[in-house]
Amino acid sequence: MNTSDTGRRLAISLLIFAFFVIPASAQQTFSSMPGDFGSPDDNGDFLELNVLIEQVRLTESLPLVPPVLTSVQWEAYGDRLATALASDHRGLKHSALRLIIAYSEKFAFDEDAVFDVMRIYRDGDTERVRRMAVVALAQMKSDFAMKYLERSVRFEESDQIKHTIRSVLYAKRKGMASL
Repeated sequence: MNTSDTGRRLAISLLIFAFFVIPASAQQTFSSMPGDFGSPDDNGDFLELNVLIEQVRLTESLPLVPPVLTSVQWEAYGDRLATALASDHRGLKHSALRLIIAYSEKFAFDEDAVFDVMRIYRDGDTERVRRMAVVALAQMKSDFAMKYLERSVRFEESDQIKHTIRSVLYAKRKGMASL
């Protein structure tokens, strides 16, 4: 079986899982609205992490209410997301990022998944995807990811991404838990 067949099968299994396991109430989405997450507010202060995450969730039309699943189902869901992050399929990776941001409190990721998100941040094709990767790294509860962001903020060329990283780091220093 070649990689394109594997990618298609993985995408189909994630779609089937999403439509049959996640209840209809959790599949509600909100209309997209432009968001400037990670920017200083009117006082020049960085946005709090919970505000930043809520803006990403609204901008990306993510469901705000997690579905009712058992711990075994959440574990299987997290494993499939980790597999999606490691795939070569760009859309699958981006969807996995969105779901990590939406339901991060339900997952426990290993180092390989954290490294995959770091690669998306580093090599992302758009600024939007790279910002989502920064927020996903903040949600993954990894000290290594936070140290990586601390080191990389100095070399970041995009002001928006730099602000997003600084907001995440500020929130983590203040001891705010991820949502």
